[in-house]
Amino acid sequence: MSEKRLHRRSFLPGLYALAGSFIIAVSWGWYHFNKHPKWVFFEKELATWLLVTLGFVAAKLLFAFLVVRFRRHIFWQEIFLKEFEGLYFLGSFFFIIFFIQIEWLSLVYVALLLLLVFWRLQKIISFHPSSQPWLEANRAIFSLSYFLFLVQAALQFSAYHYYILDSNIKFFNIVMFRSFVMTLFWLLGFAIANFFIAEFRGFVRYIILFLWVALFAGGMVLWTVNLGILYYSGLYFSPVVLEHIAGAAGVVANPMTLYLILSATVVFVGFILILIFSLRAHQTVSKRYWRFYNAVITLIALGALFGLTSFRNTPEHDMAVAFYDYYFGKSVEISLDPIIAKKLAKFGLHYEPAEFYVNSRPNVFSPTTTPLLPARLLKNKPNIVMVFVESFSARLSDVYSTKYAGVTPNFLAFSNDRHTTIFKHFYNASTPTITGTLSQLCSFLPPTGHNEIENERKMQNHHLLCLPEVLKTQAGFEYAAYVTAVEKEFAHKDGIFTSAGVDKIFGTEELKQYITGAPLSWGYSDHQLFPVLWNFMQTAPQPWLMMLATVDSHPPFDLAKDAVNYGDGSRPVLNSFHTTDDAFGKFWTEFQQSPFYQNTIVVVVADHAIFPGALTTDLFPEDAKTLSYYDQNFLAMYIPDNILPKIVDVYSSGIDMAPTLLQLFNVNIPNSFEGRSIFDDRSKYPNVLGMHELGLYINQVTAAGKRTVDYNVPTDISCPANYTPSSTPDLTECDFLQFYNWKRQMFEQGRFWKH
Repeated sequence: MSEKRLHRRSFLPGLYALAGSFIIAVSWGWYHFNKHPKWVFFEKELATWLLVTLGFVAAKLLFAFLVVRFRRHIFWQEIFLKEFEGLYFLGSFFFIIFFIQIEWLSLVYVALLLLLVFWRLQKIISFHPSSQPWLEANRAIFSLSYFLFLVQAALQFSAYHYYILDSNIKFFNIVMFRSFVMTLFWLLGFAIANFFIAEFRGFVRYIILFLWVALFAGGMVLWTVNLGILYYSGLYFSPVVLEHIAGAAGVVANPMTLYLILSATVVFVGFILILIFSLRAHQTVSKRYWRFYNAVITLIALGALFGLTSFRNTPEHDMAVAFYDYYFGKSVEISLDPIIAKKLAKFGLHYEPAEFYVNSRPNVFSPTTTPLLPARLLKNKPNIVMVFVESFSARLSDVYSTKYAGVTPNFLAFSNDRHTTIFKHFYNASTPTITGTLSQLCSFLPPTGHNEIENERKMQNHHLLCLPEVLKTQAGFEYAAYVTAVEKEFAHKDGIFTSAGVDKIFGTEELKQYITGAPLSWGYSDHQLFPVLWNFMQTAPQPWLMMLATVDSHPPFDLAKDAVNYGDGSRPVLNSFHTTDDAFGKFWTEFQQSPFYQNTIVVVVADHAIFPGALTTDLFPEDAKTLSYYDQNFLAMYIPDNILPKIVDVYSSGIDMAPTLLQLFNVNIPNSFEGRSIFDDRSKYPNVLGMHELGLYINQVTAAGKRTVDYNVPTDISCPANYTPSSTPDLTECDFLQFYNWKRQMFEQGRFWKH
């Protein structure tokens, strides 16, 4: 062999080692340091590369020392040691998953790479003079490991896809890591059973194996039940389901159950066959080979189970903790005091805490023969346009106030149309946009907030009964779409609106093909959005529900580059409202001149009240210091040939929106709504509540006949440790706080879901 070729072969392992360390450092560093300043990023990447390289060198030296110290075969001292760098380089490719942000793709990538690593190991081991037992043992261990990994990948991905309160979803490849640690969990059990089989004689050596197989079978039964519950409720199997087994039967025994049982049976049969194949190797392979594999598996498994956080956030761990806390008194069950439940009744809220579904209602509204739509619209269903206007408190519109005349002339023209009904004393039930819109579409007071949804990512979808779904299943609607100016993934709008029955969500990325030019606001401006909405209306199958969320009046109120100033333009808040009004005016003018004017309902409603910090003393000197995140909001509804009153002056809130629209269409079904139709018995309950992490809001008529308003942030409400509600009929802040905490627990247990 030439000197040049020898030099190249001796130089190659060093390149493999450096390249492998580089791949590991860059992949791991990109995941952990990508938000650092560039110079810090490169500095940490170089330091990581150096440390990983030194770690590899130390590992190789240790391996070389051990095989000599324990007089291992010359194969390990020479041939395998020469392949050390190549295996290390190949293994470094596992770290590339840090660049893969699609969970299923990372699983496929790792599954294929595992096959490649196995093939390479088999090829290297084949050079051993006594390779047959090593090959057989390696094949047996890999077959079982690979099977367990595929099973765990399927289970963990299903949990990731359906579980709605997973705060770890924000970490890429969480499914792969969970699949990895759970595979090692089961392999650790196999290694322990293997040890007993190799070291003991007689029946006793199989006891651990039988226990391990029984545990695996029990795990498959648990997962069968859990997947059924996940599919229908978005939550894990819990003690609450067992406690209310009769009421929860719909999420335990359902059409999916048969498929799950069949799948679990197939998996278990496959597990037994693979296990038999692995155990047969014991007949031909010496115990010293098994000792080696058992030791390697045990070390890796213990390191992963105790060293990685992935095991502590697996569904198995969460379910085990839930049952342990429940039966050993670690969990604190929050109950709704009957006195508080009675007080909530005057807000139109009636709960049955003893039932699994605590808010199951037989109908949306009291049966009536009085139609709310013209006969022709009941026969030929109209379309619905819902415009959720950002932060549109009533006080900032000409429709409700003359303080700033001309700030919203187009909304005033819309409201003055003889077919438009104006709603007064309509309040937001939550805030900001995601929970405000959720409360309106799903008639639900959300005991959660933007921070949990967007930052902690605890709710990527839900199982609430919502307006889009009901319109499509009960009122003959063909299509529902939602248009937002920003990325549809922001605050999980994609998953949350899809769960509500929306067919298509258009965000910044989806709108690029319909809008020419760059976004002119936080995302696309209102002047850019309304023309797109108009185009969608032309082609969608009728009847449809089209929803659009405006953006220009979002804080800090100077987002739109195509803004239309109000007056001299010195007040950004008024400019932003005037800009949204101008964009809507162009849409409304075109709408009036089109066939839609005869067959389409237009609902304009605030997504929530304007944040109090925006209403400074120069704008509202008399109210600026007393306002909260809750306020009277804009709500007006255009209906062709409208037979409703011009003005509806009933206290109501966002949770009454869905029932109100469903009563228009005479859709009266069992439901889980918390609101009531404004045209039904809402007038019997002249009180409203607001709920969100930004504050709890009470607007009620007291026993003394005076309307009062209470507002406070949940963390700022101070109540006695053993609070007992008073017998007064008025709801207090401490009453509301107990209700809020109880509702959070019910929400996390899935007891507000549709069924």
